[in-house]
Amino acid sequence: MIRAADAAGGTNRSDELKRSLEEFEARLGDREQILDEREFKLAERQRELAENEALLAAREELLAARSKLKHPRPALSQEEKAAIKRLKEELDRQEALLLEGKEAMRAREAFLEQSETKLFEKVQDHQEKETELEQREEELKAREQGLRLRESRIDPAMAAMLQAEAAPRRFDEFNE
Repeated sequence: MIRAADAAGGTNRSDELKRSLEEFEARLGDREQILDEREFKLAERQRELAENEALLAAREELLAARSKLKHPRPALSQEEKAAIKRLKEELDRQEALLLEGKEAMRAREAFLEQSETKLFEKVQDHQEKETELEQREEELKAREQGLRLRESRIDPAMAAMLQAEAAPRRFDEFNE
């Protein structure tokens, strides 16, 4: 009798530890996802800032080249052409960065889908394990009850205890 109670207590403790471990893993996963999102947003802001700085520098060069001319002409000066060429190169570079960013987003989405799939599979595995443990616990309870019934046939004290347990209990909505 004592061993069955000790085993049930150990099972409850292990179930409790498993649940707390699962909760901790879930919180850790959430924190990692938040960190990844923050890191991505920060990288995106840094990229935008660098692009804006490069565009501003190119515009400043273009304006400086125009201001050097005393009389505006319809034709562009060499400095203006060079500034426009640098501006075009900067725009091409930014376009390449945008395409690279889109590709990184696609890769990140694929990674998130894989992570979700793995997490879903892990949750299913945990649910199956939990169901298996519940079944084993029910089997142990049934075996223990059978053992107690067999013991009650031999021991009158055990028979009295089983009858007391079998007596109808009053329904308690807070404990049921």
